[in-house]
Amino acid sequence: MSKLKRSSSNWKNTYTQNKSNLKTVKWTPYVIFNSIYKVFANLFLLMLVGGFLLATLLGGFGIGYFAGLVKDEPVPSKNELKNSLYSMNQSSTVYFAGGESLGSLNADTLRTVIKYDQVTPHVVDALISTEDENFYQHNGIVPKAFIRASAQEFLGSASSSGGSTLTQQLVKNQLLSNETSFERKAKEMLLSFRVEKTLSKQQILEVYLNVVSFGRNTNGQNIAGIEAAAQGVFGKKAKDLNIAQSAYLAGMPQNPYTYTPFLITGEVKKDAELKYGFERQKYVLKRMKEEKKITNKEYQEALKFNLKKSFVERISKPDVEYPFLTKEVENRAVDILKYELAKKDKVSAQQLDETPILNDKYTALANDKVRNEGYKIQTTINKPIYDKMNEIKDNPYYYSYDRPAEVDGKTVNLQQEVGVMLKENESGKIIAFVGGRDYEKSQNNHVTQTRRSPGSTMKPLVAYAPAIEYGVTTPETMLLDKRFDVNGYKPENYARTEFGQITTRMALINSFNLSTLRLYSGIQDRKPWEFLDKMHINIPDNQKPNLSLPLGATDTTLEDNVDGFSTFANKGNYQEPYMIETIKDNSGKTVYKHEAAPERVFSDATAYIMTDMLRGVLDTGSAYQLKGTFQFNQDWAGKTGTAENGTDSLFVAYNPKVTLGIWMGYDKLIPFDEENHYQLKLWRDINNSITAIDPEQMGVNEQFTKPDSVETQKICQITNSPNGSCNQGEPAADSLVWKNTDLSNKSIDDPRVLNRLGNNIDSSTKSKISPKSPIADQFNELRGQNKKKEDDAP
Repeated sequence: MSKLKRSSSNWKNTYTQNKSNLKTVKWTPYVIFNSIYKVFANLFLLMLVGGFLLATLLGGFGIGYFAGLVKDEPVPSKNELKNSLYSMNQSSTVYFAGGESLGSLNADTLRTVIKYDQVTPHVVDALISTEDENFYQHNGIVPKAFIRASAQEFLGSASSSGGSTLTQQLVKNQLLSNETSFERKAKEMLLSFRVEKTLSKQQILEVYLNVVSFGRNTNGQNIAGIEAAAQGVFGKKAKDLNIAQSAYLAGMPQNPYTYTPFLITGEVKKDAELKYGFERQKYVLKRMKEEKKITNKEYQEALKFNLKKSFVERISKPDVEYPFLTKEVENRAVDILKYELAKKDKVSAQQLDETPILNDKYTALANDKVRNEGYKIQTTINKPIYDKMNEIKDNPYYYSYDRPAEVDGKTVNLQQEVGVMLKENESGKIIAFVGGRDYEKSQNNHVTQTRRSPGSTMKPLVAYAPAIEYGVTTPETMLLDKRFDVNGYKPENYARTEFGQITTRMALINSFNLSTLRLYSGIQDRKPWEFLDKMHINIPDNQKPNLSLPLGATDTTLEDNVDGFSTFANKGNYQEPYMIETIKDNSGKTVYKHEAAPERVFSDATAYIMTDMLRGVLDTGSAYQLKGTFQFNQDWAGKTGTAENGTDSLFVAYNPKVTLGIWMGYDKLIPFDEENHYQLKLWRDINNSITAIDPEQMGVNEQFTKPDSVETQKICQITNSPNGSCNQGEPAADSLVWKNTDLSNKSIDDPRVLNRLGNNIDSSTKSKISPKSPIADQFNELRGQNKKKEDDAP
């Protein structure tokens, strides 16, 4: 208590003393100023210390909060970050054999990735001036940009320069979602710093210009990246844009679908809607002038430039200009890549083929990659030849009239369709094709998808070539063209007559049915259809043993047919047809390259002997109309084919260089006037026209040469025995033979002779043979014999 009193007393004494001292102070201006200064100095120091302590507290809190927001964000390595930034959907591009671009395949967004130096500096200047004038100075973040953007937003400015740097915009586009939250913004800032340390300023601009959306192109497709924008809006490459166009495109990324000039239909917007993009362009030009990227003169000239007039009307769209080719390339690319992708996952081709779930999985994956991963697909298609073939097929002169048919419960008029394929024999390249007349009316590719009766084009493949290979017959060996009945099956020749004793050559080139089937019946037990298997001509197992198989009693594609005849041209080797040479990824790495792998089917001797006979088809045989119609010296051999009910007509021919095949018919099984030989006329005119374009490719002046394995010997024509051992009265002739030819001594009633002549299906065959009668080898001679028989008849 006493201490308290004492303290109170001391305070009073001090107060009284100080009061007394103040009264004695002389208050000069100096004293007053000095006293006030000390008071405010102490107060300022106190506030400074307090502010520092508060800022430290808030800063620590902010850093802690920021750290909390990004604590779960993984720190990517430089390589991971680079890969993520450069990872973008890109349209795959298809190229013709000569390097011409077919265009980009369909994708959700059309994009062509280019390098920084492939963009005009005007675009870069416009972009930086408008979106990020401090781009070259900052490290990814500019605080004042946030303040400026906020002020513009608060004041309702029509033109906003944005609150994010280009680096932040890139990060948002490529690495983050579009959600609006402090957490996303914090991650954006962190990653922006990281990007600035990983990429150069030029690389950041390069990625940004390839990534951002630019709305739609003149076809109504979604586009991204400056190259797709330049070509899709102005029909120019990005490096060729002028200042006005550069400013217009540079302003788009802020609101691409508002500023884009095109509707989803590809039509140009009305002027009232175009004004938003035009106003944006003016703002960009103003910023470029303010940033001294353009002079006042350039600014005024750019303002006067007529943007609307410079919009491109249409850009090349592969599925519009080349619908059959685009679809075929897509299908083949997907089919190739699904096996490549499965192989990476250690899934074998057999597993893929036999497991529908796996097949669906890898097909879907390959399809997505083909459309969106920027592959460069090099095809084998010769553009000038392809274009000419498809130009010629458009002439209605080559087709029969439209015919009514029921489709989906409705009666419609169908036009006659066509499929044409040109294949290089030795390599297997598909040089060109005609998929059909009008893709909008029929999307069937009549070369690769339409499976129809091959008619008599099957005869050389499954009857005559196997018979030569087995040594059963030779071109001048006799066949018997007489009617027969097998359990009610009574085939007829096209002319509804029988021709008796004829050479194998004549039976083939004139496409006689009766003699062909008799020959075939004699080799059926050897399973000659296995040659079709070797040529990858797949037909159902239950159809293979059918006697009528050589007449086309199955369904194949025109591609199958061309492959078969190309095997003869390629000295008996089957060469897989292919349309895709290489597939490269967007970095230029080859992910697929076709490798030729010929497969031996027939001996070179059989191939040549067949060729020697099939030459006659275009001379005196079933395609005699072609004789003398060729404008160039080409060594053609081929075969016609007609379905039994007249619904399909074909012609496939080959020379040492190429095989050219054609099919004609309707998409429904409708008989037509095939006797007018529409397919021969169109085949002839296509051949002459494309040969004029590329004579070397089309085999001009090239000739088939006889291999050493083939020689000429005189044979007994009925028994196929060596000359000198012929039966009494049996005629003999020079014929091509090879080591497998059975030239052993035989009598007329030898089973090998009778089986060749049809004894397996006609037990009375022997009685129909007349050893002393002539064996016809010319059609005119045969017609004369038949006429004499008619005249001698009672």
